[in-house]
Amino acid sequence: MNRETKRRLQAKIRHERKLRRIQLKKAKAKNKVSGQFMNRVVICDILAALIFTVVMIVLFAKTGSEPSTLIENVFRFLSVEGGAMALIKSVKTVKGTKSNGEIQHNDEPEQDDEEVQG
Repeated sequence: MNRETKRRLQAKIRHERKLRRIQLKKAKAKNKVSGQFMNRVVICDILAALIFTVVMIVLFAKTGSEPSTLIENVFRFLSVEGGAMALIKSVKTVKGTKSNGEIQHNDEPEQDDEEVQG
């Protein structure tokens, strides 16, 4: 094989690898679940707290007493759930992950496998 044929073969192999990588990224993006799940849970938590508070105010106005243990436990549950989601979000923000599973911090640039010529 001469040099030109070898270069063409190497270029073809690089091109095929690049196409495979692009196809894998597209497939991964297509199967990705929307990142809005946590936002929806937070909105539901806020609505649940608001509705519960309104119901407890109406109940207190009608009966004159309040279920203090129930109120305490409901708000404890909602605050623990919100705190857990905040912890998950902050850990994901501080420690990002590359597609191959290695840890990549946000201040590091993403590295490609191909050499830069220039």
